[in-house]
Amino acid sequence: YDVESGRRLITEYLLSVSKKNFKSGLSAGIMMTAMIRNWRSSGEFYIIAPTVEVATNSFGPARDMVRHDEELSDLFHVQDHIRQIKHRKTNAILKVIAAENETVSGKKGIIVLVDELHAFGKKHNAENMLTEATGGLASRPEGCTIFITTQSDEPPAGIFRKKLLYARQVRDGKIKDNRFLPVLYEYPESMLKDKSYIDPANYYVTNPNLGASVDEEFLTTKLQ
Repeated sequence: YDVESGRRLITEYLLSVSKKNFKSGLSAGIMMTAMIRNWRSSGEFYIIAPTVEVATNSFGPARDMVRHDEELSDLFHVQDHIRQIKHRKTNAILKVIAAENETVSGKKGIIVLVDELHAFGKKHNAENMLTEATGGLASRPEGCTIFITTQSDEPPAGIFRKKLLYARQVRDGKIKDNRFLPVLYEYPESMLKDKSYIDPANYYVTNPNLGASVDEEFLTTKLQ
């Protein structure tokens, strides 16, 4: 981020991580931090989830951060019924939207975080919908789009497959794109071929929160 120009230098992020690795808490933490650091009056921040259930899971940690901290409670007003948190001084809002039954058009988001991108891959109009949702970035140079997802139960499809393959190519140096940051917790091809990913000693590769929100014994039992 360039402080002098107010421009975000990395404008797109993709985090792919295993389930139960604090993804919802991380999403909430990123967006609440962005709200605190935001300088734009009445700025808009959005978490877009594929379903109401995922939206509720995304909103919960942000709400609880405010409720369990006196300083944050003074700074933010939580509106549970519309899954919205408002900054009392700047009037900026963080709103969590369920794409299955709420409109995403006409938004002027500074930061748009798309939760569980893999689920959007199953929607035929997902790419156009997300393009519409992030259109406000054209007039918000300090903004960015963040995609956060676990892997899908089925082979990657649609917008998820497109973003994931692009992220892998950036990571591997096949595409040079300094405005895109891929953070992919995946086993390298060599570990898949020799099946060393089965060894509990290697669980940490795809589970950065191992020992905290992810229990090693649980993973071992599921594998067996």
